[in-house]
Amino acid sequence: MNHAVRQPLLSVEWWNDYFGEDGGWESNRGRVQTRAFVKAFCTRSRLDRHAPSTILDASCALGDAMPVLRRHFPNATLFGNDFSDVAVRRSRERYGTLAEFSVRAMDDIDGTYDLVYSSATLEHFIDSEQLARTLLSHSQHLAVVVPYNEQRHGQDLECFPPESDHVRTFREHSFDFLLDERLARRVEASRPFRVPGAWSWTPRQRVVQTAKNAARWALGRPLVHEKTMILFEIENATA
Repeated sequence: MNHAVRQPLLSVEWWNDYFGEDGGWESNRGRVQTRAFVKAFCTRSRLDRHAPSTILDASCALGDAMPVLRRHFPNATLFGNDFSDVAVRRSRERYGTLAEFSVRAMDDIDGTYDLVYSSATLEHFIDSEQLARTLLSHSQHLAVVVPYNEQRHGQDLECFPPESDHVRTFREHSFDFLLDERLARRVEASRPFRVPGAWSWTPRQRVVQTAKNAARWALGRPLVHEKTMILFEIENATA
């Protein structure tokens, strides 16, 4: 793995601590987010439920996407990779009967899969374009779920020093370079969508933020916009 393009926050040691039994992943609703994002993918995906026979969840965290993937793709054999050995150990303990898990980084995947699924991960990487090429090279279909048009102070995240864990901004055409390079025959972007309680506002938060935005507007202050996600479905040119 090329650690030169990763932030210290995203080191293996940091994530091992974060994924631990007393770490921040669960207290910060990581399991809830994982399930919400994969449900959003399954709802919007154009893949036939019986099409993929092998599915890899790349950077699977604690494996919480597996029950949802099993229900939506009942005939598929499931795999999960994560570069955190703690995450893989805990995934095996909880979901080892549903999927096979291995300790691998996103740029160190082996094998080829009908579907590679990547959720809320590529925004963490400065080299997200190269990682997308790598993931696509191991898949017939690549599904990527990332935050949509995420900005800081009105500018794309790439404009700032890599101080936080999100360093890339994605919009509808962010993966069209795969078409230009003839690596993909199809790249389809969904409409941006809300994931209430996981990334977007809950109904209660929406009421509160709407009232606060009215006050911000009256005071001439910037409005706070609700966060959304976007799904990219990418078909390998060799498929």
